[in-house]
Amino acid sequence: MKERHEGGSEYTPLFGRDPSPEAEAALARVRREFRAAGDLFLASPLPWLGWAAILPGLALATPAVALRFGPRGVLLLWSLGVLAGGGVEMAALARAGALRSSGPLSSWVLRGQGNLSLVGAALSALLIWLDAPGALPGLWLLLVGHSFFLLGGLAFPPLRLGGVLYQLGGAVALWPGAPSLPVFAVATAAANLWIAWAVWARRGE
Repeated sequence: MKERHEGGSEYTPLFGRDPSPEAEAALARVRREFRAAGDLFLASPLPWLGWAAILPGLALATPAVALRFGPRGVLLLWSLGVLAGGGVEMAALARAGALRSSGPLSSWVLRGQGNLSLVGAALSALLIWLDAPGALPGLWLLLVGHSFFLLGGLAFPPLRLGGVLYQLGGAVALWPGAPSLPVFAVATAAANLWIAWAVWARRGE
């Protein structure tokens, strides 16, 4: 407990409490490992631009699709949209050689992301069962935002701000009476455009 208290966490910079020199050195080593593992996965801004267009488009199209085709239409809409975004991302990763060169740390992170998706799916099913689908955008903004902030920030510091934008959007989307889908659209567009610009700027450097 003492070591954890002294070392703080990835949220420490938000609250202004500096970790000890020993903990800072250890965190620096972890960040170097994550950055080395994430280099190939951050080789192109195209996946982020793709998500910046696809996710807001899905959110804004959902009410009209739900009205005309019902829940099955919404499920099909999001399934096709996520598959399209994933296809763009996989093509960019394959071109950069990331799929062939992923190491143990990258595999560990991907497994963690997969587990997070299962948690999100279980919570989503619960919200639908409780007849609270309006909370789904906020839930996913918070989950993805936490992942970006905690793990993504270790690999690429701009991902930390992207995670904060997701989490702020999630908090707003869960506010009673808030228009959750438009908030989701704005948050995902802003966060992914910021990350795309940061990746492009890093390539220029």
